[in-house]
Amino acid sequence: ARCAESKFLRFAEEIVQFERRRGGMSIAVYSALMKVYAYCGMYDRACDLYESILEEGLEPDAMMYGCLMKFAVECGRTDLSRRLSEMAPSLDIQNYMSLIRAAGRDRDVDHAFAVLKQLQLSAYTVDAAAYNSVMDVCVSAGQMARARELMQELKNIGHVDVVTYNTLLKGLCNTGDVASAKELLTEMVRDGFSPNDESYNCMLNTAASSGNFREAWETIDLMEKNGVKVDNYTISIMMKGLKRASNPRDVARVLSLLDRSGIAVCSDEILANTVLETCIRHKELRRLESILAEHKASGLKPSVHTYGSLIKACSTLHRLDECRRYWREMHEVRGIEPNDIVLGCMLDALVCNQAIDEAVKLLNDWKAKVKPNSVMYSTVIKGFANSGQAQRAMAAWREMRETRIRMNTVVYNSVIDAQARVGAMDNVSELVATMGRDGVEPDAISYSTIAKGYCVKGDLDKAFDVFRNMQRNKMANDSIVYNTILDGCTRHSRWDLADTLMADMEKLSITPSNYTLGILVKMHGRRRQLDKAFQLVEAAPARFGFAANPQVLTCLMGACLNNNAIDKALRVFQDVKKAHRGADGKAFGSMVGGCVRRGELQKAVALVEEAYGFSPGPAL
Repeated sequence: ARCAESKFLRFAEEIVQFERRRGGMSIAVYSALMKVYAYCGMYDRACDLYESILEEGLEPDAMMYGCLMKFAVECGRTDLSRRLSEMAPSLDIQNYMSLIRAAGRDRDVDHAFAVLKQLQLSAYTVDAAAYNSVMDVCVSAGQMARARELMQELKNIGHVDVVTYNTLLKGLCNTGDVASAKELLTEMVRDGFSPNDESYNCMLNTAASSGNFREAWETIDLMEKNGVKVDNYTISIMMKGLKRASNPRDVARVLSLLDRSGIAVCSDEILANTVLETCIRHKELRRLESILAEHKASGLKPSVHTYGSLIKACSTLHRLDECRRYWREMHEVRGIEPNDIVLGCMLDALVCNQAIDEAVKLLNDWKAKVKPNSVMYSTVIKGFANSGQAQRAMAAWREMRETRIRMNTVVYNSVIDAQARVGAMDNVSELVATMGRDGVEPDAISYSTIAKGYCVKGDLDKAFDVFRNMQRNKMANDSIVYNTILDGCTRHSRWDLADTLMADMEKLSITPSNYTLGILVKMHGRRRQLDKAFQLVEAAPARFGFAANPQVLTCLMGACLNNNAIDKALRVFQDVKKAHRGADGKAFGSMVGGCVRRGELQKAVALVEEAYGFSPGPAL
C-alpha cells in the first residue's frame, strides 16, 4: 500500500510476485495492488484484477466491489461496472453514483434516470449530488431540454445548489450557447447563489478554446473583481487556449497571469503538463528550464502522460541524457510501461537530437509490447530524412506496408521529403504511384516537396512545372510552395524565375511568412541588392501584420556580411539581441565569422567574450 502514493509500481509488483510464490494472495493484497494501479492512473489494470481474484477462489468485499465499479467507469468499461453491481452483496450510495456515471460514459440518459429511480426506492436519502450526477449525464449526452426539465424539478423540491447551476452552465457552454450561459449566471445570482471558480472557468474555457482571448480576459477580470481567485484550472484553460494563439503578447500575458497567481506549477500534474506543453510550443526555453528544475526538486512521481511531457521538454532543450534518464526511471526503476504517445515522444527526442540509430533500436525493442503506428514510423522516417538516409526511409516505408500499418499523407510526405532532399526523384515517382493504391491523396505539401526534390537536383524548370500544375489545381494557396521554389531559385541563382514568383505572389495576394521574408532577404543579399533587403524587412511585416523574427534578422545580418557591410551587420545584430529570445549561438557564430573573414579581429574577440558573458560586446 505504501507503493501507491509514491507510484512505485515495480516494487508493488515484486511484492505481489513474492506473495504468489508463497501462496499468500488475499483480498487485502489484491486491494493494495488495486490501489497502486489506481494511483498510477492504470484503471484498466486495476479492473483486470477482478478475474484474477475470482480464479483464486476469493470473493471481493463490498468496499472492493465499490472501488472496482468506480475504476470500471474511469476506464470506460461500463459493462463491467453494471456486472459488478449485480454481483455486489449490497449497493451503497457511492455504488449508485458509479452506475449513474457509467450511464454518462455511455450517454444513456434513460439508464441514468432508471438508476436514480432505484436509488429513490432504496433506503438511502437522495441528496443533491445524485441529482447533479444525473444532470451531468443529460449535459454529456447533449440533451439540454431534459437537463432544463430536471433543473425545474430540482427547484421545486429544493435540491438546487451551485453545482447544479454549474453543470447546466457547462452544458450550455459545450453547445456554444454563450448568451444562455450568461443569462444562467444572472439567474444564479438572482436565486442567491454566488458564481464560484468553476462557474467562471466554464465560461473561460468556452472563450479560450474558441480563440476569443478578449472575452477570456474579460471573464478573468470579472472573476477577480468578484473576489474569486484564479486557480490551477484557470491557468490550465488559458494555457490550452494558447494552442490557437500566434501573438507573442498573448503568451506573455498568460505566463504573467501564472506568475501573478503565485501557484506552483508542479503543485498539480494537469497544470504542470499544460504549462510544459505551452512552453514547448512557444519556445519559452528559460521558463522550461526553471520548470524542469522545480519538478526535479519537488520529488513528484510523474504519471505516464507526464513522462511524455518531461521527455518532450528535455528534448526541446537538447538534453538527450535527461530524456534517457526519465525513460529509464519510468520503465526500469518504477516498472511503468509506456503507451504509444510516450514511446512516440521518446522516439521524437532521439530523432531531433540526431540519435536516429538509437531511435530505430528503441522502436524495434518495443514493437512487441506497444503496437507501432504511423506517427512512430513518420518520426523515424523524419530522422532518416534529416540524416540524408533516403534508402533507409524507403525501407521503413516498405516495412509499414508489409505489416499493414495504416498509411496517411503525413507518412508519404515524410518519405517523399527524405527522397527529395537527396534528389532521388525515381523513388519519388514510385511513392506517388503507390499513394493511390494505399487510398492516400497527395496534398499541397506532397507537391511542394516534389518541387523541392527538383530544386535539389538543380532542375528548376521541372520544379516550376510542378508549381504551375499546383496553381491549375488551386493547391498553391499559401506561401509554402512559393517558399520552396524561391529557395531553389536563390540557391541556383535563377533570378528570372524568382522575379516571376514574386510577381505571382503580389498578383494573387499570397501572404508571405517570416520564412518567405528570410528567403527573399538572402536572395537580395546574393544579388547585391542590400537596400532592397532592408526595405523588405521594414515594409513586409507592417503590411502583412507580423513581426520579423530573429531568424529573418539573422538572414539580414548575413546579407550585410556577404556584402562587406560590417557596420550594418553589427547594427542588425543589436536588434537580434533585443528580440524576445535574444541572439542564439548561430547568430553569434555568424557575426564572429563575418568579422574574422574581414579582419575585424578585435570585434570578433569582443563578440566571443559577450557570448560567454565576459563583456558587454563590441562598440559600434
